[in-house]
Amino acid sequence: MLGEGQKVILFTSTTSGEGKTFNAANLAVSYALLDKKVIIVGLDIRKPRLAELFEISDHHHGITPLLPLEDPTFEQIQKQILPSGVHDNLDLLMAGPIPPNPAELLARESLVRIIDKLREHYDYIILDTAPVGLVTDTLQVGRVADATVYMCRADYTPKQSLGMVNALAEQEKLPNISIVINGIDMSKKKYGYYYGYGKYGKYSKYGSYYSSYYGHNGKYGKYGQYGRYGGYGNYHAYGYGDYRKSNYANQDDDSIKV
Repeated sequence: MLGEGQKVILFTSTTSGEGKTFNAANLAVSYALLDKKVIIVGLDIRKPRLAELFEISDHHHGITPLLPLEDPTFEQIQKQILPSGVHDNLDLLMAGPIPPNPAELLARESLVRIIDKLREHYDYIILDTAPVGLVTDTLQVGRVADATVYMCRADYTPKQSLGMVNALAEQEKLPNISIVINGIDMSKKKYGYYYGYGKYGKYSKYGSYYSSYYGHNGKYGKYGQYGRYGGYGNYHAYGYGDYRKSNYANQDDDSIKV
């Protein structure tokens, strides 16, 4: 997915609880074990989770003190970077103190300059960003990334969110998008047609009906009510300041969504 000289990978998802931060961290550790110099940058600055994941109690160091600076030097950036404690090749530039104006900070040109300086010193830069279905912050961050990993979780992520993913890709709001499906329970003996059209999926005559009804000119054609990736807001009761729980935000919920 990455071209020559590209090294910045952005992780996002639709909502919380889909494994975005967990998978970003595991990819970073994998690269570190391959003897690559890696840094994870915490850009979910409204609800940071990197410190919790790496069991670090320091909430003062991070990127938010750097973003107000016009052109932070690498020495200033280095002072905010912490060792991961997991591998010598893996560093953390966590979110830092939660600011009152996260969207404004992420829109600043200083973010571009910080990432450009990190490119000079690291083989891979992993960006842990906010869920794009909840806040617009991640769309600001997309300009500094080379590739996007969009996390979905089996039996958890609403299928309607895929319309939003397609819209983001078509409108080039996020670069080079790929989808990773997380949390597939391989112990369940599910037959293929359950993933398609329900129990009737094995009968071919239903395929053409499904295509015409839900296809380009059908009920959900061109993403229907989910176009412009804003309609997903109907599925949550969050403000932009925090992620209060909704039907799809309980990470301990292992029930199958229908």
